Amino acid sequence: MMRRPYVDFNYLKNELKPIFKVQYLSNDIIAGIIVALIAIPLSLAVSLASSVPPIVGLISAIVGSIIAAIFGGCTLAITGPAVAMTVIISQCVERYGLNSLLIIGLICGVLQIISGLFRFGRFTKLIPQPVTSAFIAAIGVIIIINQIPNIFDVGSNNHYHLFTILSHINYYVENMYPLNFVMTLITILLIVFLPYKIPTPYALIIAILIPSLFIYFSHLPNIKLVGFIPNSLSSSNLTVGINFTNYHSLILSGFAVFAIASLETLLSARAMNNRYKSNLSYKPNQELIGQGLANIGVALFGGMPVTGVIARSSVNAEVGGKTRRAAIVHAIFLIGLVYLFPSILENIPLCVLSAILVIAGLKMINYKEIIHFWKHDKFDVVIYLTTFITIISSDLVDGIQTGLILAIVISAIKMLLTTKSIVQLWSNNAVIRVSLSGNMSFWSFEELGSITDSILMKKDQLKFVIFEFSEVKIIDNTGARHLIDSAQELNSCGIKVIFHGVNAEQLKTLTINSINSTNPFIITITENDVKQELEKDGVTHLPTDVLRHGVSKFSRYAEDYKGLISTLAQGQNPHTLLITCSDSRLNPNAFFGASLGDLFIVRNVGNVVPPYSATEQHSEMAAVEFAINGLGIRNIVICAHTECGAVKASIKDLHYNTKSGLDNWLEIIKIGFRKENPIDADDGVQINLLNQVKHLKSYPLVKKLLMKQQLTISAWIYDVHSARVLEWDELQNKFICTTYKTELINSENTEVDNQ
Repeated sequence: MMRRPYVDFNYLKNELKPIFKVQYLSNDIIAGIIVALIAIPLSLAVSLASSVPPIVGLISAIVGSIIAAIFGGCTLAITGPAVAMTVIISQCVERYGLNSLLIIGLICGVLQIISGLFRFGRFTKLIPQPVTSAFIAAIGVIIIINQIPNIFDVGSNNHYHLFTILSHINYYVENMYPLNFVMTLITILLIVFLPYKIPTPYALIIAILIPSLFIYFSHLPNIKLVGFIPNSLSSSNLTVGINFTNYHSLILSGFAVFAIASLETLLSARAMNNRYKSNLSYKPNQELIGQGLANIGVALFGGMPVTGVIARSSVNAEVGGKTRRAAIVHAIFLIGLVYLFPSILENIPLCVLSAILVIAGLKMINYKEIIHFWKHDKFDVVIYLTTFITIISSDLVDGIQTGLILAIVISAIKMLLTTKSIVQLWSNNAVIRVSLSGNMSFWSFEELGSITDSILMKKDQLKFVIFEFSEVKIIDNTGARHLIDSAQELNSCGIKVIFHGVNAEQLKTLTINSINSTNPFIITITENDVKQELEKDGVTHLPTDVLRHGVSKFSRYAEDYKGLISTLAQGQNPHTLLITCSDSRLNPNAFFGASLGDLFIVRNVGNVVPPYSATEQHSEMAAVEFAINGLGIRNIVICAHTECGAVKASIKDLHYNTKSGLDNWLEIIKIGFRKENPIDADDGVQINLLNQVKHLKSYPLVKKLLMKQQLTISAWIYDVHSARVLEWDELQNKFICTTYKTELINSENTEVDNQ
């Protein structure tokens, strides 16, 4: 079902109302100014790393912040140029000129708006984690290496490749300007160590002010400064022609910027929501729309693409920002500096900005992620290193493409290589049972070939091979052909083949691929079908062989879920006491979706709960008392089923009792039927179930907990025809289907939409 486009004007109306109120005005002004003081050097540093004029970064911070504050989906988010996009922006500017910012900004903005309107934001998470992590780490390394010429103040690195810079390290060291290097090092140390003494937002400002003021007042010679900043909010980008050679790469860069900007924005907004949930609202689709409008606006003003930035946003919250007004104040303060005091910005040393970029780059290289990937999945390390090396040696677009392709290929291989089998020879030496699991595809050829070869080694005694499909997920056409070929090979040696537990889709695939030949296999559904096929050929069938095979399969389950088995070995803690019938058609764990340790189950003929008696004792009473007192269970379900033999027998012989054990037991059901004559078996199932609930409520312990509203009792019926479960509804006085209708929830505060 297609969801309508996301639009929520009421949300924006309610979010913008506080801007026009006096409440929290002083909080927002103070927060806005502090964030602006941090945003100034960060924006200038991003401009430096992106190979664009300083005014471009400031325009981006001002225009992007205002538009995103009005239309975004996170109350305290601050939008601006981000370090993560500097490398790709620098590459675009180098290849296509400064005006390429207009193209990639418009592409990014339009795609973000479309993503928000159609709720596609969650799909940015399809990028595998190793690719994202490698991308961020590679950017960090590139940023650090690119700053080496600036740190040593030797030449310009704008057109140098990373390996070129590294190969000239000796030259940089020999020809460096010592004062520039020392001031950079001092700034780095201040940024690292001051937060241990004072709050981080203030520490960063002080770490930047100390070297900047020292350089300014001591008049250190030859220290490069930011330089001229025009006192206007316009850049000359729109007047510069675009080099459209290899333009498709520019478009791909726009898509890459969209993915990076959207991912960073959503991660930033989610981090803000998790940490400051009580002080802000968070609507991810609205945030994407706001960022898209911001990027279009920034592009038209000549700026570079922007994102929601976690560093500035968290500072806004930490220093007391309360409404979207703080982001607007931050932008107004920046405008004032650009128009009234540009000389302050012009005199910021480039070595200070280089120090900021080095620290930012170091924070982006998270070695713990590689350790995590190594411990949990070695393939993720391969994807990570491949992406990282490709980005470093080539460029971002190539690196991301390579990483994504490799991740897809590895995922496909891992999926296709999951064919597993358990082979067991029955005690009669005439039957081999093969339990298949995973996916049957062209990769299954080797596994099936090995199984077939092993079977043929015993062909003189064998009469049947049973392939069990209950744990097979997918069979493609090639996998089906492999199976059929194996069956034909076994048939040629006088061995019959049974395909057991094949579902409808699998059978369709097998049938299509058998169209030109006589089916070399027999289809069975139940174990009784298997028994009949074997006995037709005079082969004995021992149920213990089936059970032993089941135990072998379960051992594989236990191996995969060692943690669960180990935990349950320490003691059980089920959430529900289930009283149900002994009928073999009922598999409570299956239709309740329950795992080991979830249900404490009592089964008997007719799901009977004998009425309470102070003198007569029975296992059902003991189970109820143990469940409540011993296990602390506070939820009881009595589950009946249609076509119940106990109910039918009780209706048929309502007034007859042979005094056998079974008849004595069924007398509990018959007593209820004599009071309420059931119309038919289905009616009898319902009457009997509700009677057993009454019996359960007669137990003193149950009655006591019900009075305190500390216990719930439910009456459910499993329909053996449809596999549906019906639940008794007290208010409607009837049984209703427990399959709840799934509704699309138009709420951005749900975890589903957040993702």
